[in-house]
Amino acid sequence: MFNRRNFLKLGAGAAVGSAAAIMPGTVLASECGKISWDESADVIVLGSGFAGLSAALHAKRQGLGSVVVLEKMQVIGGNSAINGGWLAVPRNPIQLSQGVTDDSPAELVNDQVVAGRGMANKAILEKIADRAMDVYDLCISSGVVFRKDFNIQVGGQNKPRAIRVKHGTGGDITSKLYEAGVAEGIDYRLQHYIEDFIMDNGEIIGLKVRQNYRFPDITTGKTIFIKANKAVIIATGGFARNMELRNAVDPSLDPTLDCTNALGATGEVTLTAMAHGALPVHMNMIQTGHWGSPDEGGFGWSVALLSISWHEGIAVSVLNGKRFMDERADRKTCSDAIMKNRYKDNSPAYPIVFFNHDDHISDDRVVRSLRDKMAWKVDSLEQMAEQFNVPLADLKKTVAEHNKNVITRTDPDFNRKMDTAVELKAPFVVSRVWPKVHYCMGGLKTDVGCRVVDGRSMKPIKKMYAVGEVTGGIHGVTRLSSTSCLECIASGMIVAETIKSEVKG
Repeated sequence: MFNRRNFLKLGAGAAVGSAAAIMPGTVLASECGKISWDESADVIVLGSGFAGLSAALHAKRQGLGSVVVLEKMQVIGGNSAINGGWLAVPRNPIQLSQGVTDDSPAELVNDQVVAGRGMANKAILEKIADRAMDVYDLCISSGVVFRKDFNIQVGGQNKPRAIRVKHGTGGDITSKLYEAGVAEGIDYRLQHYIEDFIMDNGEIIGLKVRQNYRFPDITTGKTIFIKANKAVIIATGGFARNMELRNAVDPSLDPTLDCTNALGATGEVTLTAMAHGALPVHMNMIQTGHWGSPDEGGFGWSVALLSISWHEGIAVSVLNGKRFMDERADRKTCSDAIMKNRYKDNSPAYPIVFFNHDDHISDDRVVRSLRDKMAWKVDSLEQMAEQFNVPLADLKKTVAEHNKNVITRTDPDFNRKMDTAVELKAPFVVSRVWPKVHYCMGGLKTDVGCRVVDGRSMKPIKKMYAVGEVTGGIHGVTRLSSTSCLECIASGMIVAETIKSEVKG
């Protein structure tokens, strides 16, 4: 029989990033005797990105009682606060004003299923897509401002349905959802690290939490116990910054690749849930963003700049001066094609991507990229070839072929959609490109109601839910651009409704 003193010794123990070290001891509350709870809450949300903020807000609006959000880092927002601020919304007002009236949630789901390569969960994607306009309306009512008249078609999608927030960063959304939650009485707490779940007969009843934790030192702060009366919602995101776990699940992933994620994306709570029976799925499906730049660290500005390049310009190999891919394909297709560009010693031969400078002289994406030297203005193809060591004759031929394709609106080489391509004329904005680790498709298996599935029984674990990137098996092999924000916020709505129905039952 374990006593409370022994229980306190269980849980995560060493440096962040060690998969073995952060696996908790799996112990039932019934083995520990009576637990002395420090406090309780009706709904406890773990993580404060899009998914966690949405789940907390909707739990409160569903009348589920007290809602506490626990965030291990020192700021609200997680990866969501630094993402690109894109949102896929079929039949959004800007899209309709552009004359695109034949889009639908079903069209979006079809694009996602194709990108998922047979591994996506269509039922969950449909439930999310059906809430797209609800997500848009929530953003608008919370004070989020989207770019005027901005709605484009992004990689792997067959319609222009991607809108973007005013400042091009997810912080435009996280800040507003947080402010709405504060106004409605949600209790947000920073620097709270989840050491372990407390289980009782297959049900999560509370959490062992390290309060006043200072990332990444697991010895900081003190342990408290928080009882969960109605639900624990896991919204802790992916594990792309956990190099040991990444290598364990996908040793083929180039360990030298940079990562777009915030430093806290290390996946401890995912492992904790797994230790208590939660079923992991698709853990080896780790997505790279094909819009990464080797000339800036982390998420950076390249994703914004290349949203121009993929549509209007071209990507060219420095090895032979030729195009090598459909620039508007999905992330996996493009990333795989880019990473084939290597020198004989296998080091990266960073491809170049370029478009017309004078078409975007005052565009903030261009101004900032040139200022920060992750892109360059060149006045001729000759200058481009010399600066980036590209065969000039082949480069000229490639540009001439592209310009001919613009006229015919066809791409005989890669079947790229050419509706937004333009004739290339100097001067150009040129950037180098190389993928970065961006998103974990794998995580905890959930049902359509966001209930976490127990791998031992294949039934939901009582009172345990998961939303956002911490879940797995939804997108399949690759996630399409602008769909993460939609998934996270929509699943926050769905999970609150699920909990409400179960509390009533």
